[in-house]
Amino acid sequence: MNDIVIIGYGSQAKAWAHNFRDSGRNIKIALRDSSESISVAKEKGFKTILLSEIETEVSSTYVLLTPDHTHLETLEEIYPKLPVGTNIIYAHGYSYTAFNFKEKFSNFNHLLLAPKAIASELRFQYENKGKLGAAYSVEDIPKENSKSATELIISIARDIGITAGPYETTFLEETNADLFSEQSLLCSILPYGALQAYNKLRSKGVKREIAYLECWLEVKLIADAMVKMGPVEFFKLISPNALLGGEKAQKLLFDEEYDKKLDSLLNDIWNQDFFTECKGLDFNTLRSSVLERWAKEELTETHNELAPELINK
Repeated sequence: MNDIVIIGYGSQAKAWAHNFRDSGRNIKIALRDSSESISVAKEKGFKTILLSEIETEVSSTYVLLTPDHTHLETLEEIYPKLPVGTNIIYAHGYSYTAFNFKEKFSNFNHLLLAPKAIASELRFQYENKGKLGAAYSVEDIPKENSKSATELIISIARDIGITAGPYETTFLEETNADLFSEQSLLCSILPYGALQAYNKLRSKGVKREIAYLECWLEVKLIADAMVKMGPVEFFKLISPNALLGGEKAQKLLFDEEYDKKLDSLLNDIWNQDFFTECKGLDFNTLRSSVLERWAKEELTETHNELAPELINK
């Protein structure tokens, strides 16, 4: 079996690389000549190659794990150097969908394997023999080769710790669903709702330790119970006060205006306005702005003080 080449060595790439190695896969890390990650990857015992020298490597499968907005530039660089039929595996369908990679890079086999976990969780569940799900697509592959492509994806999925599925999808479906879950819940309501609730308690004089326990730490405990038990058993479990309070709040908060706002987010994704918004955006500047804003919140300071005593990392 040829080596698998992982392009990049950020959080997601590190998790894949370590899981691959622990599963017995031979892998190499491909990085730009100026990348500071070259020495880091070597220190962890991985073989590294330079993107500029990638034509000297013999591999039929490359896993593209740099940030989405860098994929176009990366593929433009390596496309002339790799043979027809080279497999390019993505962990998310956004770049393939937004930049029409099927047409731009028609010599490649474009495959999707999208673990439904952040990088740290992918590694943690692998090390602890936990359970993880993923989505996959081989829609780009000619029908006569789809069986072998599916077998390759499933084999790779098992080696990085995917135990459930992977479940078949399309690049577009995975992209749209992933973007909407981030915007409607995971990266909006959860962190920002927790922050607002924490600040409201503090405005009433509640001690910051108590506000932190109630509005940040318990998010994980509640989410764990929801996922383990399912909706019906979860609502059987919670106290009468929690049941009544939850019903009161959901009627107040999740009204017609809220539904319209969700539709607005949904439609921006489905009609690809959000894709246009992403193109040309300086993500480093945006991230710096968000981090600066959160760094000023008392909740962040409270978390940094209490987390070592409360959270297993």
